[in-house]
Amino acid sequence: MKKWFSVLFVSMLLLLGCSEKDMNTMTNESNEQVNSTVEQEDTSAQQGEGKQQESTNLEVKGISGNVVKVVDGDTIDVEIDGKKERIRMILVDTPETKHPRLGVQPFGPEASAYTKERLSNQQVLLEMDVQERDQYGRLLAYVWMGDENYNRTLIEKGLARVAVFPPNTKYVDDFREAQKQAQEKAIGIWSIENYVTDRGYREQEKEQKPAPSSSAGDCQIKGNISSHGDKIYHEPGGQFYDVTKAEEMFCTRQEAEAAGYRASKR
Repeated sequence: MKKWFSVLFVSMLLLLGCSEKDMNTMTNESNEQVNSTVEQEDTSAQQGEGKQQESTNLEVKGISGNVVKVVDGDTIDVEIDGKKERIRMILVDTPETKHPRLGVQPFGPEASAYTKERLSNQQVLLEMDVQERDQYGRLLAYVWMGDENYNRTLIEKGLARVAVFPPNTKYVDDFREAQKQAQEKAIGIWSIENYVTDRGYREQEKEQKPAPSSSAGDCQIKGNISSHGDKIYHEPGGQFYDVTKAEEMFCTRQEAEAAGYRASKR
């Protein structure tokens, strides 16, 4: 009897020892799994933060220069490596202040004054789009001041409309959203009913000029005066013929040149 009791007692001790060992093993494995999960979550969070930081720290590539003159709201002169370049801001159009035919348009002086206040003698970064220059030889650019896209700022302030001339359309969706918000607030150019059009700004009522003296009704050469007073004529098939608004029509090149116009370079 004592022998069987001794055998039973030893067997119970062995079973208890094995159970404790198994419990310790399971606990260790569970702790390892928890630690592994926490490490994976920490790693994923760090990777996510890295990606977010990278997407918000993308630097704009462009040309640095100093603003030496403000021509009007959307045109400035910038000194680049000792050379002065005239810059026309992309995707924006402010009302005129010096146009020989349109004269001073509402909110033109305000746009010009705001650009002078913000950009005069400032260091800027010029970001190009697809097309580098326009038909007048001006550099086409988005003007950056630090993280601020100044072209967009003009739209936000109600001092410019979105003017699309493909292929320079990199920020067109963003600019249109800014324009929508300015329009909803009825600020600046949007405070005047029906003032802004798809082609520019509605002219105020004034005495109409007499029609061109040509007797032919099918003259195809368009005469246009630029915002800087350049008199340029465009012939059918030219790059800018379809988008050019004719101020005079001519039947021949000689007639246009006699009126003081020169041929478009494109």
